[in-house]
Order: sequence, then structure tokens, then C-alpha cells
Amino acid sequence: MKNSKSKLIENANKKLLAEDYGKNEFVLPSNHKPAMVVPKNGSCCLNCEYWDSNKKECTNELYIKWNGDGKIPMPPDEFCSDWWHPKE
Repeated sequence: MKNSKSKLIENANKKLLAEDYGKNEFVLPSNHKPAMVVPKNGSCCLNCEYWDSNKKECTNELYIKWNGDGKIPMPPDEFCSDWWHPKE
């Protein structure tokens, strides 16, 4: 049985909207995960330009559209999504 965090991630992954990536022209492998748990100190929400450390959520409108809101299911140094962009 999956734990609640991985189930939350799995359910959010099912919401990925192809129209954000060029409609039918954009195809991902069936095992692609647009957001996932990552090792600490790598690319992660904490070092992303879209991370709002005051609100503790992602401000990227495509992540919000995909996920339903800006919340993330893990600590920001342990989670990353396809919409990550380095802080300038």
C-alpha cells in the first residue's frame, strides 16, 4: 500500500494537462512524473525562482493549473517539478 505522500503525488501527476505543452504534439512516456521527490541539495522547490518562501508554495501558474494549487506534498528541499527554474 502506498503512503499518503506518494499517493498525493501520483494523483497530482494524473492531472497533467497536455494543452500546456502544445496540445497533441507533446507526448510523455507513460512512466513520466512531472513532479517528484528528489535528493536534498539538488534542483528543488527551495532553489526555484517560483518558490515563495513566505507563503511556502509554488507560484508557477502551470504547476498550479496541474496541481490545483501551489502547495507541494514534501519539504521544499526534497521536491521538484518539470516547471523548476533556477533563482537568478
